[in-house]
Amino acid sequence: MKRLLIVFLTVFLTSVFAHADKHVNLGDRASELKEEGKSEDIHPDLKEIRIMHPNFLMHKRDKTLRQGIRTKRNSLKACVNCHSATDQNDEFMPIDQSGQFCSTCHQKVGTSLDCFSCHRNTPKEDL
Repeated sequence: MKRLLIVFLTVFLTSVFAHADKHVNLGDRASELKEEGKSEDIHPDLKEIRIMHPNFLMHKRDKTLRQGIRTKRNSLKACVNCHSATDQNDEFMPIDQSGQFCSTCHQKVGTSLDCFSCHRNTPKEDL
């Protein structure tokens, strides 16, 4: 019975993330890359990213925390740096703020966004 429940939840969650493709704000750098046609250089398969997003984060977390493997590619910092947007005063808005990149999908599917209770939700100013 537990296995059936796990399978059901996995299928449900992956189908929810697979359709969450309309972001209110893609982020400044990500928008630039998309307009230049270079977004596939960063994310070769966007559909896979959308479906597997939670699994990628957990895998990265395990490798970073438990094995000490830290890379710049696929880091949470890199995601924040690319998907953060600036307001009219050129100040970065928190990526988890309502209407911003991360919060859009999380609000749609009703999941908590707790990454940023420990991690930065804006890029460092010197980027």
